[in-house]
Amino acid sequence: EAQLAARLRFEKAMNDLGSDLSDIAWRIICGGEGVPVAEKRLGWPARSGKLVLRIALDRLAGYYRLPG
Repeated sequence: EAQLAARLRFEKAMNDLGSDLSDIAWRIICGGEGVPVAEKRLGWPARSGKLVLRIALDRLAGYYRLPG
């Protein structure tokens, strides 16, 4: 039951990010890819992933109501 609840919270957070932000966030946070690898696999320009990841993390912090 706890695992299902955690899974639902995770899915809601990823849905809140939207498809582009959730893709980079999942690849780096959950998938363990480095930013350059994620950029390359997504077909993004070099150094763009860091900026997009920062936006995703800011949005996740807001979703979870984290301070700062």
